[in-house]
Amino acid sequence: MTRKDALRQNPNLCLDEQLPRPEPFAAPTIFHEPWWLDVTTRGRIEMVESREHNKIVGRMYYLPMKRSGIVSSNMPPFTHFLGPAIDPGPGSALTRHLKTLSITADLIEKLPRGSAFRQKMHRGVTDVLAFQAAGFESLVQFTYEIQPADEQTIWSGMRDKTRNAIRNGEKFHQITDALDPDGFIDFYRKNVKSAGMTENVDLEIARRLTQRCLEQRNGRFLLARDENGLNKAAIFIVWDRHSCYYLMSTRAPDSSYGAIPALLWAAIKFAVANGLIFDFDGAVSDGAVKLFLGFGSVTTPRYIIERSTTAYKLLRLLRRTLSDTSNPYC
Repeated sequence: MTRKDALRQNPNLCLDEQLPRPEPFAAPTIFHEPWWLDVTTRGRIEMVESREHNKIVGRMYYLPMKRSGIVSSNMPPFTHFLGPAIDPGPGSALTRHLKTLSITADLIEKLPRGSAFRQKMHRGVTDVLAFQAAGFESLVQFTYEIQPADEQTIWSGMRDKTRNAIRNGEKFHQITDALDPDGFIDFYRKNVKSAGMTENVDLEIARRLTQRCLEQRNGRFLLARDENGLNKAAIFIVWDRHSCYYLMSTRAPDSSYGAIPALLWAAIKFAVANGLIFDFDGAVSDGAVKLFLGFGSVTTPRYIIERSTTAYKLLRLLRRTLSDTSNPYC
């Protein structure tokens, strides 16, 4: 039996070759990898760098966008975190902190001036003092994480309702990774259409991104099939040196209770078996919050920095006002 066949039979198997090789400081997360940003931005990503004695000590990526003459920068699609990558060098904690502030300030100074700029910081950014000093506003958004531990400890820390959902999902589904990007996108489109909804993400980027992640050995599909061999739910996870991230999911409208929880549990076991934090990312609905917390996850803050001109703020306020007044139910 090959290692690939072994993985398909046991999706929770720990395979060392699936983990990425050590990366330089410039890629603190998978979302900072040049190949990731090239795919998600269709080659439009740009960056600024800070150098010391001709050595790169800081780098910050950004995505320039122009619409109706307004230049702005926001997060690329499918990219959970960005923010500066800093190498403060050796020294005491205070020395490294001061150096980080100095490098960050240099990067900020080199960012192009536009009408608006917004980014969500990665876990390595523990404060945004340099951004605040440069006139940025700061916000906090929460992600949901599970730290590496043995499976029984994590299982015991879940809500009873979540454990029951997982049991139900595992009882009525086969959990496998036998899915490719084309199959996932086709399944995703079918589910969106069956639910009477419209696609809200660029699925061509998703196709290319999942394929590249598989090639880089930084990504994996997990699929739930029913007793008739029909696809009922699927997720895609990615990872870097520190964390495994829940990136995408889809499920059939007639999927039974527990399909997604069972897939998430398989993903969590894979992550912690490899010593990785499992990151659910932020949640945009009460249902998602309850689902993530049901696994015993811990809420962890992530900074968001943003800066915009007065004219941009007024234009955004005007657009919101017009949107609200055009809705007779508001």
